[in-house]
Amino acid sequence: MKKLAVIFILFITLLFQTGCDKEKPQIAFSKTPFNSQGHYNITNTFHTKEKIYYAIYNPDGFKTRLLKLQVFKKESEKSEFFGYEYLYNRAIELSNKNAYTDYIVINNKGYYIFQVFDYTDFLKPVVIGVIKVE
Repeated sequence: MKKLAVIFILFITLLFQTGCDKEKPQIAFSKTPFNSQGHYNITNTFHTKEKIYYAIYNPDGFKTRLLKLQVFKKESEKSEFFGYEYLYNRAIELSNKNAYTDYIVINNKGYYIFQVFDYTDFLKPVVIGVIKVE
C-alpha cells in the first residue's frame, strides 16, 4: 500500500511539473482602450454602435508582421447549427511582433466570432474570440 501511495504522489508531482506551461495567443475585448497602465474594462458583452476595443497578443511573437482578422456573425442563437454571415476582413501590419490593438463598431445585435490568422496560414486561426452585441 505504501508503494502505491508513493507512485500516486510521484505521478501527481510529475503531472504538475511537466504540464504545458507555454502561453498561448490570446484576444481580449474591452469597452475602453487598452493602455500600458492596465485601466481597461475586459468583457465579452457590448451594446450596438459601441466601440469594441480588442487586443491580440502572442507571447512567442507572430510568424510574420502581417495578420488577417476576420469577423463573422452567427445567424441564430437558438439552433445548435448556426449559419454565418461574413462581416469584416482586414489585413493588419504589425509594428510590434507580439501585440496589436484596435477597435471595431458593430451596429446589429448578435454573436460575433473574431478569427486571427498568420498571413502564411489561412487554414488554422492563431486565436479565436467570441463576443455578444446586445
